[in-house]
Amino acid sequence: MIPTAIPKGVRGLSPPEAARLRWVEKTLLAVFQRWGFREILTPTFEYLDVFARGAEDGDQGKTFKFVDRQTGLLLALRSDLTPQVARMVAATMRHDPLPLRLAYSASVFRHEEPQRGRHREFFQAGVELVGLDRPEADAEMISIAVEGCQGVGLRHFQIDVGQVEYLRGMLSALSPSSGLLRKILSALRRKDAVELELTLNPLPVEDILKEGILNLTTLYGGEAVLEKARAWAVTEQSRLALQNLTEVYGILKTYGLAEHIIIDLGETYAFDYHTGVVFQVFTEGLGSPIGSGGRYDNLIGHFGYPCPATGFAFELEKVLAAVEGEGILPAVQGPDFLIIDFNRDKRQALHLAQTLRSKGYAVARDIIRRDLAGSLDYARVNAIPRAIILGLKGNPRDTLNLRDLTTGTETSTPIATFCQQIEDGTLSWPT
Repeated sequence: MIPTAIPKGVRGLSPPEAARLRWVEKTLLAVFQRWGFREILTPTFEYLDVFARGAEDGDQGKTFKFVDRQTGLLLALRSDLTPQVARMVAATMRHDPLPLRLAYSASVFRHEEPQRGRHREFFQAGVELVGLDRPEADAEMISIAVEGCQGVGLRHFQIDVGQVEYLRGMLSALSPSSGLLRKILSALRRKDAVELELTLNPLPVEDILKEGILNLTTLYGGEAVLEKARAWAVTEQSRLALQNLTEVYGILKTYGLAEHIIIDLGETYAFDYHTGVVFQVFTEGLGSPIGSGGRYDNLIGHFGYPCPATGFAFELEKVLAAVEGEGILPAVQGPDFLIIDFNRDKRQALHLAQTLRSKGYAVARDIIRRDLAGSLDYARVNAIPRAIILGLKGNPRDTLNLRDLTTGTETSTPIATFCQQIEDGTLSWPT
């Protein structure tokens, strides 16, 4: 017997689960499209180098690798879509007019330890804005993230926005070893002020520099954080980063989005990867972000086409969990109609199905022999809202019964009249 188990970290989705995930995907892609982004499709696997160039140091070991039998070269399953977009831009779009507004939705594979909310295969939908290095581009990414949250109905969310160059400017003056840098970044990620202080105190550098890095654990909040942060912007790199973040925040205020924005200058998300404004999307009830992104001006240059860029992606299953947590998950509906036919001659049922489908309705035919109650139970279980019943005893052959399973109402209609109403778009449902 063939085993039915599947590897840890992957899962199949039932029709209702798949419908909910596709609803999130469709909603977010519609938001991206409204902002002028066009969808692209990337391959499921590529040469390993594509992902190695675009990965953080800690993520390289999470890539699923295998050998190409034809060339002997290492291939990898898609572990991140942004490096793929960067390669595509450099390889096939470098002569297209800028900016490029690109959107995508696809599964991603990473060798994660399976745990709640984290799988080895998961789904992302996101955008990349290529060719713009101005604050308006960063503000556009954050604005789309806000609209995406609103599009799926989320009410309780916030966008934590940072600027990695503010910290990088401090670190350039500190010149830490790789081990010391890892300790500082780890403490900042956990906002562990005690560990950070113990790490910084022995260092032979100016006190204001230590003070500035230590205070990154508290530079979190509203617009006042930007003014407070000026005191520790002791390098030109940090000053320019703070000015850039201030401009981005000003644009978001103009958009009327400030209520959703939290400034977090201690944000070290993807520190090795990003080169400017970064952000993460958080919701109530989830301990990890449902989306993240930021500026990555150096990545496309690795593929031979230096070009500024910024982008972000939502994790669809986390978005779905956030929607479910707020109790606003839309009901899943199956096909629009189930045709239940007790006639021996099935031509009427086929004609009805073809007529409805030609007008865009989804129609299933109940072709298993069972009684009416069993067929109606089948419709309810599969979230089919209406049943068309043919061949009921006592009914004329040219008549159908239309039952609304949500209200329990039922009407009897000549089949020719029903088909004409479908063709004309004048059919009204029982109430």
